[in-house]
Amino acid sequence: MGRDFYKKIFQGIIMVEKTGNKIFNKFNSASLMQATYLASENFQLRALFEAKDDILNNGKYNEINFYRILDGLLDAETERKLIIDALKNKDPLLMEEIIELIDLPYENVIYNIIYIKEQGFIKEIVEEEKTKKEVNGETKVETTLIYKYILNNFSNGFKENFFEPVSIVFDSGYCCNCGWCSSVCPLDAIKVSSDNLEIDQDLCIKCGLCYSVCPRSFSIDQVYNNLYQTNKSLQFSNKIGFYRSSYSGHTTNENIEEVKQDGGVVTALLEYLLANNLVDAIVAVQHSEDLWKPEPVIVDEISDLYKTAGTKYANSPSLNIIDQTKIYDRIAVVGVPCMMKALFKGALFPASIPFFTNIKIKIGLFCMESFSYDNIINLVKDKFEKELSDIVKMNIDKGKFIVNLTSGEELKVPLKEVQSYARDTCHYCDDLTSDFADISVGSIGSQAGWSSVILRSEEGEKIYMDAVKSGLIKSKKLTEVKPGKFLVEKIGGIKRKKCKPIRWKEI
Repeated sequence: MGRDFYKKIFQGIIMVEKTGNKIFNKFNSASLMQATYLASENFQLRALFEAKDDILNNGKYNEINFYRILDGLLDAETERKLIIDALKNKDPLLMEEIIELIDLPYENVIYNIIYIKEQGFIKEIVEEEKTKKEVNGETKVETTLIYKYILNNFSNGFKENFFEPVSIVFDSGYCCNCGWCSSVCPLDAIKVSSDNLEIDQDLCIKCGLCYSVCPRSFSIDQVYNNLYQTNKSLQFSNKIGFYRSSYSGHTTNENIEEVKQDGGVVTALLEYLLANNLVDAIVAVQHSEDLWKPEPVIVDEISDLYKTAGTKYANSPSLNIIDQTKIYDRIAVVGVPCMMKALFKGALFPASIPFFTNIKIKIGLFCMESFSYDNIINLVKDKFEKELSDIVKMNIDKGKFIVNLTSGEELKVPLKEVQSYARDTCHYCDDLTSDFADISVGSIGSQAGWSSVILRSEEGEKIYMDAVKSGLIKSKKLTEVKPGKFLVEKIGGIKRKKCKPIRWKEI
């Protein structure tokens, strides 16, 4: 690769020893040097370093950003080599056993194990454990999956898995078109629209960053479960994920009342964040020039916020404008479950250093499925015999797809009649309630005109409760309203059960 790269590598080792890096200070110099040397052979590191001039000329990442990413990736790869060394000649181990085996922070071990598996160095073994449980006088057998990990056999010409450009996800029909890969790409080689993805092969350096952060490329469920299952402040449901508390809310703001979809909670929270200088801008969605066709937008003024209110059922690649928010120190992002998962994944992989550190709050929306814009047009024509210009509001409630007309009339059809219009890629998502958000909001479970709110992080809970204390939101516990949390979990369970598995071997 060149003398400069290896000079930087060994300067990094010296710096680690001088500063007493807390992650590596329990390893001797020989082990650390060997691990870092092996880490320097990683294809992503090499691809990025070789394209340094082109990346800096592109302007998305300045030199400080570039070396922050490169150094973070080097550290992460060094950790992975240390873990691989510790697993040599070991029988299959549980995640907690590996955590005990090596002197690294447990969070780092958890996400690194999953990444090492994707790199091909270790194998995941899934075992079933059956237990009997008495429920209402009946004996039921519950099956729990046990995950163990063992080092792969490095003989017979073993080669590390190289991550393909994320077009492989799109071409396979799994892409959710969230747009995250477009923002992360250091050379702007990826263009994502609501229903398409293209890669400029002349610009692409095959670094695999896009594949690493894609919410559909490889599963991070075990990272999520292992990171949060020991947090005693969290409750857990296998239908709606980990959370701290849940409520039903309604805005008290008259301006929001005029444009809200259900309880107006999302818009109220966004106004609270901007008004109290907790964020500088918000990434959300508003109607484009084409009626009912959404477009992502950056909002930094409350006066523009109300344009983003209400649900848009057509897909919008909101995350493809995240790179445009770097002029702001703190932003909030509103999006559907696949987008929340993408942001969570991008903060862990490939280097546990977020590409955009200004993302402070993630507000996730409940989402059963979304539609292409063309299919929204077709749905309205086929099921209601109307044009989009006749529609002032769309909603889903009590198993019905509902449209409100300019005439004041309300029309309904059974939800099952419109499901064929949904994007097929949505059928590979098992997340109804945006498990990876700080705050999740949707209509399911609350009475008409109210929103169900699931608070997942400490910061998210504080923001919501402070907004309630300020008088901007009226709130009740979700367990104290009808149908309440029961229905949220029921519908969440249905989506989990109906979810199609992603099977790369079939491609």
